[in-house]
Amino acid sequence: MPRDDFATTLSQVRYLAKIVAVGAAAIALSPAVADARHYHECGTIRFSGRTTHIVVLRGTTCQTAKRVARRYDRGRAPRPWKCFLAHAPFRKINGRDVGFSCGYGTGGSNVASRSHAFVGTF
Repeated sequence: MPRDDFATTLSQVRYLAKIVAVGAAAIALSPAVADARHYHECGTIRFSGRTTHIVVLRGTTCQTAKRVARRYDRGRAPRPWKCFLAHAPFRKINGRDVGFSCGYGTGGSNVASRSHAFVGTF
């Protein structure tokens, strides 16, 4: 094999190795990207005399989340929402403890895992 052909082949192999490495890295990182949480910060309200940050997890608007949280603070969440106070050990979202969770729709017994859900953090 002449020297120029060897250099060309070596160059092609290096290029192919780089492509394979980038592809492998993309595949390895894709589960991490899929697990990334996208929460929507909705501002604050007064809940039980305390400044509480409302964070939408999925399936609702900030306006609805704040309305439901205020009604829950007055005694009962509007239908079909279910809300519950959190208990220790507290889950953290965006560096703040979750004080209560509200949700409705399909999902498990944890209302924060429902298809429509938000939390109040402090």
